[in-house]
Amino acid sequence: MPLEWELRARGSIDDIREWAARGATDEALRAQLPAPYEVRDIAPFSPSGAIYFMNGYSEATVRLRDTGEEITLRFEDENTSIAASAPLRYDESIETEGIYVPVPPPLTSRAMYPRHTPDRYRRPTTLQLLQVVSMNMRSADGNSRLLIGLPYAEAQPDLFFSNRMETGDHDASSYGVVQSLTEFHDPATDEPDLHGNGFPARSFFGIYHLIETPLGAFFNKKATQMELQPSADGKLALTLPPIPFMYTLLNGPIPLFDVNNPDGDPIGDVVSGRHGSHGASAVPSEDAWPWKTPTVSRPPA
Repeated sequence: MPLEWELRARGSIDDIREWAARGATDEALRAQLPAPYEVRDIAPFSPSGAIYFMNGYSEATVRLRDTGEEITLRFEDENTSIAASAPLRYDESIETEGIYVPVPPPLTSRAMYPRHTPDRYRRPTTLQLLQVVSMNMRSADGNSRLLIGLPYAEAQPDLFFSNRMETGDHDASSYGVVQSLTEFHDPATDEPDLHGNGFPARSFFGIYHLIETPLGAFFNKKATQMELQPSADGKLALTLPPIPFMYTLLNGPIPLFDVNNPDGDPIGDVVSGRHGSHGASAVPSEDAWPWKTPTVSRPPA
C-alpha cells in the first residue's frame, strides 16, 4: 500500500512514528516535501476545534506623526489564548462564510479567513482557521497594555463592535490561518487529501489591537498582518501552537488612531512589530479568560 494512502489512516503516535520511519526511504514522498523538511516532520492537524494557551511577548515600534519620534513598546502576557477550527480544505467559499471555532461570547464563534491574506495561502490543501480569544499584554512597568480579542472588547466595546475597520468587518476580531505546506492527494480520488495534509505548515494573522499608554489609547483600522517566521533550523510550524515561535509585521506602516477621536487623522504608525512565545502557559492570570469572565455583551444586530 503506498505510504501516501497510509497517511489517511494514521492514529496513535506510535503509528505515526512507524509510517514516518518507513517513509524515510520513500523518495516519491520525500520529493513532495519542500526543503528543509523531512518525512518525520509530517503530522496531522488536530481533528477538532480547540483553544490553545501560551505565554507571549510583543514588541511594536511606533513613529509619531507630529514629531517623527520613534517609540518602541514591549509587552508580555502569561495567558494568550488562540482558538482553532477543525481542519478544512481551502476553497473560495471560506473567504466569505468562515467556519465554527470554540470561542466564548461576546466573540463570534465563526472564524473568518483573514482579509488580504497573501495569495500564496490560496492553495488546494488543508488548513485551520484561527481566532485570537484573549491577549492581555502589559509592559514591564505596568503603564501600557496591548489588548486583542476579549480584553479589547471589554476595554472599548463601542469601538470593538463598530464598523470602522477598513475591511468592512463589523467588529475588531482578529483571525488567522495555519495552512499545510504539502499537497498530498488521495490516490483513490486524486483529490487533495483533507487528513493527509497537515504539518509542516505556514501561518498568518490579521490583527486588530488596542494600545494603551500614558499618552493615550490608540487603535488600528488597517489590520496588522503578522506572518510566522522560520525557526533556527529554517522550518515553519510543526505543531500548533508552534512553540517557540516568532511572527513579524508584513504590511507596515499601520496607522494608529486616538480612541477619543476615532474618525480623526492618525497620530502615528506602527513601523515594525513582532510577536512570539517561549512556552505554554504555566500559571493562571486573574485578568485573562477563562479565569476572568467577560463582562461585556455583543450589541443587538
